[in-house]
Amino acid sequence: MRLSDLGEEYRGPTGQPDPEIAGITEDSRAVKPGWLFVAVPGTRQDGHAFVDDAIGRGAAALIVERPVGGARAVPAAVVASSRAALAQVAARFHGDPARSLRLIGFTGTFGKTTTSEVLRALLAAGGRRVGLIGSLGARYDGYADPGGGLTTPAPPALHRMLRELCDRGADTVVMEVTSHAMMLSRVEGLRFRDFVLAAIVPGEHTDFHRSYRDYVAAKARFLDYLSPDAVLAYDADNPAARDLAARADVAVRVGASVGRRHMVAPHDLVVADVELDDHGALLTVHGERMRSSLLGSVNVRAVALALAHALARDIDLRTARRALSMLVPPARRMQRFVLAGRTILDDIAAHPDNFRATFEVADLLPHDRLVVALAMRGGREVDINRRNALALADLALVGGAARVIVTPSADLVGAGDGASPEEIDATRHAFAERGCEIAWEETLAGAMRAVACASSAGDLVVLVGAQGMDEGARLLREAVA
Repeated sequence: MRLSDLGEEYRGPTGQPDPEIAGITEDSRAVKPGWLFVAVPGTRQDGHAFVDDAIGRGAAALIVERPVGGARAVPAAVVASSRAALAQVAARFHGDPARSLRLIGFTGTFGKTTTSEVLRALLAAGGRRVGLIGSLGARYDGYADPGGGLTTPAPPALHRMLRELCDRGADTVVMEVTSHAMMLSRVEGLRFRDFVLAAIVPGEHTDFHRSYRDYVAAKARFLDYLSPDAVLAYDADNPAARDLAARADVAVRVGASVGRRHMVAPHDLVVADVELDDHGALLTVHGERMRSSLLGSVNVRAVALALAHALARDIDLRTARRALSMLVPPARRMQRFVLAGRTILDDIAAHPDNFRATFEVADLLPHDRLVVALAMRGGREVDINRRNALALADLALVGGAARVIVTPSADLVGAGDGASPEEIDATRHAFAERGCEIAWEETLAGAMRAVACASSAGDLVVLVGAQGMDEGARLLREAVA
């Protein structure tokens, strides 16, 4: 594909060459000969500082927001927003795959991955061919691309994934859309045919958003990407989600509520008579009793949101009941398994509300003793780590935990997720403040060896933490082998 095929506006001044473009990236380290490098001002570094590096690696052309010295060596287009340009050229390079897909966006503070998986199962049971893009990468019918660690990938990876899903036969894609992604124009140019809006709660991403008000305002940007004929399903029990849904110009709004009965809109859905047990949950929807095989009340809310959307898109209750009974949790989302006689509950919990939900499930699982392991949430500021430690200390004390093991996972986390000395101090002091004794392990491997030593058959092991705990289950298997 020629540079001009991506848009005449990117070809640069008249008379410049029109090179063949073999790939697109905003990361100079990823540049290969013949690629287009888009210099994007970042939150920490400015891509314009790496133009010479990109050229040295073989960049055939550039898109920049201002003239840069080395840019004279190759065709360079100067644009008002290189972020917007990156999204546009990435879509064109991959043949605008989104035009051939029904895109369903999903945003909210928690539960995006699980709710997306529930929605995928419901829509697939109704005959749709559904791919997923989110925290676990891109997935469809045996195809899996783990992605580069971003819940919503940067445009070159995002449109490559959409192209792959389309070519493999998907007709629908459920995509997790973060506030970061909307602020940083990763979904620029996309139009979501439907959207799901989960609860928006304070205390998340305080490293990026200055306040809860700013966080909600960032989430509100999803309104700009909605198709007028969209179905919008939202958490009617969350004030921020209700307020944003009321502002949406869509064909159908459907609220999902757990336990409340005050809603009167014809499409609204209430999940009632919830009974939790160690096999999932029994619940009533539109007078019909059904079972979800996912553990805990947090997953009941995920089911409610997904059901609200699916039923509004004409999936019948009988089909939904069958699909819900066969759900399998995504990796590290209230995932339970047995290891050398121990019951393991592995959850990506990384916020006080998440911890409470995890321990709610732990209380339902039969066990002799309780052993807890936490991987700190590095790179997320002192406040969230302190609040996490206080919450987990209280839950471990009330639950009678025999051992609490804490690690910054220094052996596995990337530079952006490494715990700072201040975060470590805040965490340790918070546990001490609550009178909760912990065993400190610098590495995740060491923490899992400590878990193996502290637990035995009949015990319940709770593994919690975000990125730092992703390899916990694997390392624990090795430790007890």
